[in-house]
Amino acid sequence: MTPSDPGQLLDDFSALLANDPGALSTQSGYYVPNLHGTGAEDVVALLDRAIRRSHSDAQLYYFSGQRGTGKSTELRRLEILLNGQPGTRAYIVDALDYIGDTHPIDTLDLLLVIAAAFADRLSHPDALGSDQDPHESPLQRFTHWLGAEVEITGVTLGGVKAEFKKQQQSIVQRLRTFDLSRQERVMAECRQHIGQMAEAVRRRWQAPKIVLMVDSLERLRGIGKEASEMFDRVVKVFDGDMNQLRVPDLHMVYSVPPYLPYLTNIKALVQLFMLASVRVCEPPSKARRAPRATGLDAMRQVVERRCPRWRELLSEPALDRLILTSGGDLRQLLRRLLLDTLDEAAFALERLPLGEDDPILHTVVQRHRVEFESLVVQDEFALLKGIAEQNALDLRHRDELSTVAHFFDVRAVLNYRNGVDWLDLNPLLWDLIARWQPPAAAHDRGN
Repeated sequence: MTPSDPGQLLDDFSALLANDPGALSTQSGYYVPNLHGTGAEDVVALLDRAIRRSHSDAQLYYFSGQRGTGKSTELRRLEILLNGQPGTRAYIVDALDYIGDTHPIDTLDLLLVIAAAFADRLSHPDALGSDQDPHESPLQRFTHWLGAEVEITGVTLGGVKAEFKKQQQSIVQRLRTFDLSRQERVMAECRQHIGQMAEAVRRRWQAPKIVLMVDSLERLRGIGKEASEMFDRVVKVFDGDMNQLRVPDLHMVYSVPPYLPYLTNIKALVQLFMLASVRVCEPPSKARRAPRATGLDAMRQVVERRCPRWRELLSEPALDRLILTSGGDLRQLLRRLLLDTLDEAAFALERLPLGEDDPILHTVVQRHRVEFESLVVQDEFALLKGIAEQNALDLRHRDELSTVAHFFDVRAVLNYRNGVDWLDLNPLLWDLIARWQPPAAAHDRGN
């Protein structure tokens, strides 16, 4: 096959999408700058500015957004921005390298994971260098403390991650046996160890400002009957226990689930920065659900970076149809809608490039629409219809909180930001909820 063979091009692009690299470096050829906006619309620039201007010793920041919006990629960009400033050192750790996404999280668990992850990160040569005394370092003191206080054995510098994964269940069971006074003491000691590690960085680099970013916490979720319990746990940790998450002399950035700012009062208590879905539609105040040219262009650039010759496979109107169907969700576009379209087109090469009205696009969109409609039930339709009509949440009952958390988790509801924050349904649910009428209204119309 020659490079111009459409079948080979399709296969190569499909393989690339199927093996998505995940979080990107800003140096990656796939990275699209300003995907989420510039100036005041650039949430990462706002967070960078908030950290730069702060002179407080123990600042807390929440960074949020739904899966598929590029949070991990943007945190890497924030790390570069911060480390490019004199007197600042910033590090990212991934909490889910140490616990599973269904881990029954508590504040004590989280602080322990953060301390372990920070110790792991600082064991790398680029963090503290190789001139540290291994017997006197805060990392060594922390690993000794793990064995003595929490009874986590076999931990070595650089090997914390493997031991946490291996002993995860037994660690949880052990922590749950601690009485309240012991929990309080261990949490305080965790914060102390994290602070000592930060102080070691400060001395090593002569950097007054140290920033630790904790990624992937927004992916914590419960399954089945445990979903409501996980919701309660997450709210308690990030809302009820937020003061426990502060560490002296350290700027802490936590990724948090996107439903938190809509269901709690955390905006009044902590600086929150929300990364929205790519704005492929105009804001409701301007033109309800009308395509937004700059948003479509940004999403086309995402595809262009991965396959410059994509127009040999899809017409521009066809790609725009998939982009609008995704609602600006990067993962939904690349890993689902576009990949499925290419898989279908592999058996109809003679129709390439696919047009906007090609039956393949209809088949793929309809398949995903049915899948999304199965994620919600009729008891939830009234709540979804209220979100669709008001582009905001107006909850009538407290027991609806966990339902809304589910909507964000499965991306039935997407958040956007065009000057102000607003919500809308995933486009794959638009038709279903538009057709649905409350039973009383339907009965009245029948009479």
